[in-house]
Amino acid sequence: MILASALIAAVALVESVAAHGYVPQIKIGNQYIPGWNVPTDPYTTPQPLRVVRATKPDSGFISDPSSGDITCSIGNSFLPPGPITATVAAGGTVQMLWNTWPIGHYGPVLNYMAKCPGDCSVWKGDTGTPWFKTQQDVYSNGVWASDVLAQSNFTYTVKIPSNIAPGNYLLRHENLALHGAANLGGAQFYPVCVQLTVTGGGSLNPSGLGFPGAYSATDPGIHFNPYQGEAANQAYVPPGGPVYPGLTF
Repeated sequence: MILASALIAAVALVESVAAHGYVPQIKIGNQYIPGWNVPTDPYTTPQPLRVVRATKPDSGFISDPSSGDITCSIGNSFLPPGPITATVAAGGTVQMLWNTWPIGHYGPVLNYMAKCPGDCSVWKGDTGTPWFKTQQDVYSNGVWASDVLAQSNFTYTVKIPSNIAPGNYLLRHENLALHGAANLGGAQFYPVCVQLTVTGGGSLNPSGLGFPGAYSATDPGIHFNPYQGEAANQAYVPPGGPVYPGLTF
């Protein structure tokens, strides 16, 4: 009876984890690269090396934008067990292949990068202001960016600026779900960080944003009711400010 109860509890845990969105795979060019597979990777011995920053055994959301988890994931201090990066040319793309995303979790898709001071795998990126916004999709033609992602085989294409300096970077890709955000503290943040080595490029070294720091719970793009209607949704301004000026793609 005890064994059966334990098995039922384990299955329930896996099912609850699998019910949320995460990024088990990315694609650069024609190459598919394993991401962090929430239901299996935390329980594998030895723990696998992944280019997607590891998270604790949960793929749920972050509700407090001032939390240290807002940088990359739940349990941001839970770093990968060793250095591993994916190589992408400046001006190239990284496809984020989510396992799922529910229609109706309305909100923007936001992308940031930060240049690592050396090896990304031993740098959390949670102090100072090393981050800059590279790309954002919000609301267009009556559809939120999150629903576009859900209707595009759970795939989102991140563009890497062509004029940033080469080096090691963290890419911070985020779904911000606003379906509960009419209530203060009801926004749901789903950040995912990828360790990249950018080749080629130019000499631009952007920065200026901190995670935590860039977001506040009272920001109009975070405390927002997406059910106000077309005019309000079209006027929506996401948090984190505009895309860094001067980036080329």
